[in-house]
Order: sequence, then C-alpha cells, then structure tokens
Amino acid sequence: MNILHLIFLSVACGAISMAITKGSILNGFHVWLGKRFTFMEKLLSCPWCFSHWVALVLVLIYRPIVVTAYLPVDYFISIMVMVALSSITAKLIHWAYSDMQ
Repeated sequence: MNILHLIFLSVACGAISMAITKGSILNGFHVWLGKRFTFMEKLLSCPWCFSHWVALVLVLIYRPIVVTAYLPVDYFISIMVMVALSSITAKLIHWAYSDMQ
C-alpha cells in the first residue's frame, strides 16, 4: 500500500467521523446510545475522539503501513497518521458546511 492509499483512507476516516458525530440524521441514535452507555455519548460528540476508532477499524481492514520496523508499532503509527490527516478533513468539512446551518 502506498502513501496515496493512506491519504484516501484518512480522508474517509475524517468524513466518516464527521458524519457519525455531527450528522443530524443520527441524533436519535446518539440519544438512544447515550442512555444505555454514557461513554458512547461522549465519544459520539467528538469527531477527534471517534476518528481514533474509525482509523483503528480501517487499519485492521486495509492494513496500511507507513513505516516498517515492528508490525504492532507500524500499525500504531499508521493509525496516528490517519487520525492526524483525518482531522484536517474534518476541519475542512466543518468549515465548508458551518455556514449552511
């Protein structure tokens, strides 16, 4: 997997995180989860927090590797790079649609 794949996955991670945490269509689901699991309410209100879990899932599925030293560390670094890049995507999405609300 090359760096372009990691960038695409990072953009997807940011978009998924913003859609799930800030999308009004999922408000009912957020309330339902928040009543049952209090930590989920906090997690689903923070795109940055949620993006770590999305990045973990994407890394487990697609296995992008940024560096090659020791596989568990390689995956951890890939997750952190993906989260950092996804935060840029999330910020751009927020900036683009903040005027529409």
